[in-house]
Amino acid sequence: MIEDLIQYFEQYISLGQEERNFLIENVPVKKVSKNTLLLREGDISTEFYFMLSGSTRLFYNSEVGEKTAFFYFENNFVSSYESFTKQVPAKHNLQVIEDSTIAIITAEVAYKLVQLYPAFDFLARTMMEEELIMCQEIISNFITLNAEERYLKLIESNDQILQRIPQHQLATYLGITAETLSRIRKRIVS
Repeated sequence: MIEDLIQYFEQYISLGQEERNFLIENVPVKKVSKNTLLLREGDISTEFYFMLSGSTRLFYNSEVGEKTAFFYFENNFVSSYESFTKQVPAKHNLQVIEDSTIAIITAEVAYKLVQLYPAFDFLARTMMEEELIMCQEIISNFITLNAEERYLKLIESNDQILQRIPQHQLATYLGITAETLSRIRKRIVS
């Protein structure tokens, strides 16, 4: 399965055998059960993940319950970037929502990758840019679209999401209640 991560990296940078071997030897692949917390609010992140299969959600705890901010699927990096880079307590949680397979990159390995192989510095910046673009898209959607438009855009960009994500988590991601989401879905089907 580590080959999937290597292939993903090679979309951005060229890897030699030395870099491949380093990844094979230092980046473990692990199967993780549904509902496993990869990171709990208040903990300090010491690793980040690459989704080889399955899905994970980033959510916040609030007075009214959990609020989902993002879903990660195959070929996505999953991290609490602020906690990982600044070594401060995380403000959110990362929870596996399907049985998944992940590659685990520790802070030590990430540091060595950048130190030993400069191309990984470029890759890290590229990944951060992609994360920033996704965040800006989410903010833009909340500012410019109503709930039904956000729902339609979401299923247009990822039609599998309806089968893979529980409705109550999808609703909090859209900023609505599960009941409102149910009404939107009925209206669209009609």
